[in-house]
Amino acid sequence: MKPPSSALLLVDPRDSRAREPGRRIARWLAQRGIEVLRARVRARIPELERAGLVIVVGGDGTFLRAARAIGRRKVPMIGVRFGTFGYLAELAPEGWEKGLAALLDGGGTVESWLRLRCRLRRPGGAFRDVGLALNEIVVTAAKVARLVEVGLRIDGEDVTRYRGDGMIVATPIGSTAHSMAAGGPIVDRTDRCLLVTPLASQALTYRPLVLRPNRRVELAVLAGRHGTALTIDGQETLPLADGSVVEVREAEHDLAVASVVERTRFRTIRERLHWGAPLVEES
Repeated sequence: MKPPSSALLLVDPRDSRAREPGRRIARWLAQRGIEVLRARVRARIPELERAGLVIVVGGDGTFLRAARAIGRRKVPMIGVRFGTFGYLAELAPEGWEKGLAALLDGGGTVESWLRLRCRLRRPGGAFRDVGLALNEIVVTAAKVARLVEVGLRIDGEDVTRYRGDGMIVATPIGSTAHSMAAGGPIVDRTDRCLLVTPLASQALTYRPLVLRPNRRVELAVLAGRHGTALTIDGQETLPLADGSVVEVREAEHDLAVASVVERTRFRTIRERLHWGAPLVEES
């Protein structure tokens, strides 16, 4: 990776756990001659135009908001985990200096993480863009414990009709988020595919799908007597009426994420998701 001369520090001001670590990281960067830019995570961040590296301090929610704000820009980003979970952040609260030092010295690589482009067509209307997703697009009943019927179309072909809590279309990086909790497969974060996972389906025959990334997935709301909703990365929720169609495609621009191989993908899954750990510790 090309050594950056400037770094944009994104810290969620609402997260008190990240404020002091953010100040420490800023001082550490300045001592090494790096121009330090600071901004709050919001829809438009003008400071991104001057940044050679984006450092996100906080949890997964902060990382996802920052990814949406970056949009089509190719500036690499890296997360320092100071949130509750922090699965998306590569650097741990202890020892982040080693990882950042490697990036400042030109080490590490830049990974390309597939994202989703979501469009929405309401009844009688035309498709309109509603944003990017790094983890997943979810169509669910608007009220808890209510059913919704969703028709699945792939490349214009009617595939099947799901009846349950909803449907998830996830990315490889999102395969360890909501999709995994619903029984979907775990996919390596740099793979190129789309995941379609039923959410609490009211049938035993429905199974998750793994599709090529160039597929066009449509989720048509057929019936939702108690309301239906579209959620993008858990960050934005839009109400849906019966007859609405949600179109999901591979986004044109990946998210550039800096990596210094602080931990492997499988080590992250073992440590943070307790993959393979016994349910009851042996005495």
